[in-house]
Amino acid sequence: MKKKITLEEILDPVPVQTFFKEYWGKKHLILRRNKFKNLFTFDNLSDYINRYPFVKSLQVIDYDDKDGKFCLDKSRSGKDKTEILSKNKIANLWSKGKSFVIPFAEYENKDLVDMCFEFERYFKQGQVNVYASPSAGSKSYPAHGDATENFLFHTKGKVKWTIYKESIPDKPETILEEFTLDEGDMLYIPQYQYHKVDAIGPRILCSIHFSNKDKQSLEAFKISSLKDNKRAEWFDFNPTKTIKKIIKSVRFPINSQKWKTPYFKNGI
Repeated sequence: MKKKITLEEILDPVPVQTFFKEYWGKKHLILRRNKFKNLFTFDNLSDYINRYPFVKSLQVIDYDDKDGKFCLDKSRSGKDKTEILSKNKIANLWSKGKSFVIPFAEYENKDLVDMCFEFERYFKQGQVNVYASPSAGSKSYPAHGDATENFLFHTKGKVKWTIYKESIPDKPETILEEFTLDEGDMLYIPQYQYHKVDAIGPRILCSIHFSNKDKQSLEAFKISSLKDNKRAEWFDFNPTKTIKKIIKSVRFPINSQKWKTPYFKNGI
């Protein structure tokens, strides 16, 4: 059976405790490496879009800076409701350089689900959004902050990032750092910190994001058991195997030592 993904593997080479002590909620983290490049590919994107409109959601970033309308999406309702676009219209928008968003993509493959289960030992239940652009200059969202902790996995192409010093509710005025990330790189951005992304060619990235647990702190850090996760499980339906649950046991760090309570002892 394929080995499950651990947070140690996700954050490598930064130790888990170092991440929470030095980066969590404080500053962004750039990991340049060659990992998780196949979490979501352009073939996966083609498969998904060719199932449209029989998919949960597909958003097109198609807006005028003046009116602030960001997405055309069949799942929207009320005053934000838009028409269900034809597949030909979707293809035309892509050919014109529009960026696409696939929300709630965590069940598109097992690795994404495994990552969510692992992250959700430390955070509340989250979700995966896939962002895809067909060409350089494809419009993305303007500078903004999110109410979640964001882990961004770059799977295809290159992306230019701008990180701002300010966080919500201030305005994004001071550029803290600008950099380009490539396939296999990962970026962590704390909640509310302003950021902006620019496509410099065809690209795909997976945003795996979560809210923090209630009253979570370094002084009283809580790590949940996998068996307590209420997320729908992933089953193996391969007819050559016995159907069984993928998530069964609690995982501990690579050194096999159980984490003590509180998790962060000394030197906080």
